[in-house]
Amino acid sequence: MPAPNLDQRGNPIHWEPTEVRQGLVGHLQIVVEGIDITYHGDAETPFPSFSRVEPFGSDQASIQLPTITAFHQPGEGWLWWCREGANVDIRLARPDGSTSSMFAGVVVALGHHEESGVFSLDCLGVVFAADLQLRPPPFLTTPQDAGRIVPAVLNAAIGRRFEAIPEVFTGIPVSVLGGWESRASGWVQRALATLVTGGSQWTIACDERSPQLLTKNVDHISWSVSNGQRGIDVELTRDATQAPNVIYAEGIGPDGGRWRNARYPNWAPDATPDYPNTPIRSITVGWTDARTTSGSGVSTWQAKAGQPVTGRFSQQDRAALRRMQQAAGVLVDGVLGPQSWAMTFDTGANTGTLDGAFIMPVAYSPSVEPRLFGPDGDDLGANPEYAPGVLRVERYINYGAGATRSDGVRASEEILARDSNPGWVGTVTMSLDPEEGSRLETVREGTNGLIRNFRGTDLKVHVARVEYSAESVTATVDTNARDYPTLDAILDRDREATDPARSYRKSTNTGELSSDRATWDAESPGGRIPRLALFSNLWTVIRIPVAQYGSIVRTEFTSTGPARAFSVAVFDRPITAAGLVSLVGNPLWIPDADDAPEGGLTNPWQDSSDALDASGLLMSWGWAKQPAGYYPGQYSDPDGEDASPVTGRMLDDASWDYSSTQPPWLWVAMIAEGSTFIEGRFWHGVS
Repeated sequence: MPAPNLDQRGNPIHWEPTEVRQGLVGHLQIVVEGIDITYHGDAETPFPSFSRVEPFGSDQASIQLPTITAFHQPGEGWLWWCREGANVDIRLARPDGSTSSMFAGVVVALGHHEESGVFSLDCLGVVFAADLQLRPPPFLTTPQDAGRIVPAVLNAAIGRRFEAIPEVFTGIPVSVLGGWESRASGWVQRALATLVTGGSQWTIACDERSPQLLTKNVDHISWSVSNGQRGIDVELTRDATQAPNVIYAEGIGPDGGRWRNARYPNWAPDATPDYPNTPIRSITVGWTDARTTSGSGVSTWQAKAGQPVTGRFSQQDRAALRRMQQAAGVLVDGVLGPQSWAMTFDTGANTGTLDGAFIMPVAYSPSVEPRLFGPDGDDLGANPEYAPGVLRVERYINYGAGATRSDGVRASEEILARDSNPGWVGTVTMSLDPEEGSRLETVREGTNGLIRNFRGTDLKVHVARVEYSAESVTATVDTNARDYPTLDAILDRDREATDPARSYRKSTNTGELSSDRATWDAESPGGRIPRLALFSNLWTVIRIPVAQYGSIVRTEFTSTGPARAFSVAVFDRPITAAGLVSLVGNPLWIPDADDAPEGGLTNPWQDSSDALDASGLLMSWGWAKQPAGYYPGQYSDPDGEDASPVTGRMLDDASWDYSSTQPPWLWVAMIAEGSTFIEGRFWHGVS
């Protein structure tokens, strides 16, 4: 066969097919509420325009009925079926009598076009009809397997027009939090966008009215065409700006903690040596290292205090300690107990700094990251795989509530593996049938096609959406097998979408996959009170790094060895033990009957509120009639029942704000009714 003559675009001139195959495919049958309107009023109903999309199958349809005029009343008499809410089916009726569903949906709008005189029925696919209903917030918020909760959300649609979706096991937990988002294009689409396992994405496929949750078929070729072939128009783009090679992400874990893969390279846990005795025992003149439980307690303190390290606590050490106690505003007695130990070592402040904190990508290509980093964010040096010539394209995904960081990392790595290659995205419009058969049957959402001779290769593409008309079939295709909402955003060069679904159906009632309840920063190391000893009924004050300002959404303290009742206060500026004694004394003290004040015992935190405010008090817990340390019970109650047993625990989910006068420090004061060890944490809120 002689070589063809080509035009400027490279297409053959005077093209003639080498082979033509003809056959009767069938005709479209249009049924509304069981009434066949393929021929209506002695006239053939024009070929409807309709579309199918991945996920969810039948998308939209428009059926024109020229025999219905402005003088007819839809929904009444012989047009009883012509109404909103009517079931619609468009089928391909074959010569052998069999049929194949092309569209299954519901009439949602009636249209009258005055100029053309055409009456139309506008329809939504059966799954998208459920999208008109909102998903209410759940009462049980535990993440569930996607194969259970995704079908449940769609099956719960009232009056659904499709069969119940069977449950499957995916092994992927998803959040059920949020609420008031559209069922399909809102919550389900967001969930599907991150359901990727082993490189395969889960989707909702719907043949007629039977949806199923399954993984995409990306292997089998259902149709093939040739690039440049007459009757086949290929319009594809390869856009590097839509191919992320760096993914940042955040989410809220099932416990309410927000993660975003933060790193704190300059942070270290508090390095204060443990108090070298039980809290009830103190070091006095004559004590040696051998008498301390650590075996080196005296020497450790002497080294920190700048005294000669002899291993024996001497009169000179006592004098030095008294000077330190005087300067720090603690009890001046020359005795080295828990209070003076915390004072000497500045317990809580030996933590490094929060400076230099940064957010790491959860997934990235080594070719676009110049440096190597350790688990804590330590800079390990230059990355030998870094390629400056590679365009760095970043994407941010909010996985919402109920997603752990490990879930986010796994999903992001799967998405990166699929999307970092931009692939070819666009449309294939066919006014001729592919070799395998009729374009009405072979070209469906979720199928794969082959475009021969495209840029020197045979290109396999996946169909995400199909639009059918009388003249042609237009398939939106992608070499990376992404969902249509993602392709729609890519084709629009939309880089602003932050949700993984990048939904193309916008709702005025869009919900979020996050919770309205207060959440805390699960990664920040600030706000931690290291384990330290408290001496009976003596205030101990430490400073800890938190931040310059913010909100605390949970406060937790625990006393052990043994469990004791206690009181805690937080200040935004320095405060001493002596200052606290002058302001509130010992708030846990219960006087003898002879010493009881007139009118009964009162809360010292309230009695001295003005002076405490001036001293920077932010929050306090515990006093004689209601000490902390009885969680989940309480010491006293309005009914006068017996006190719960002391547990040493305090948990308070009340939120409170702070603004440090000396950022990033807050001062934490603690006192217990007996010698004990105590530790705690302030859980930092997120905006």
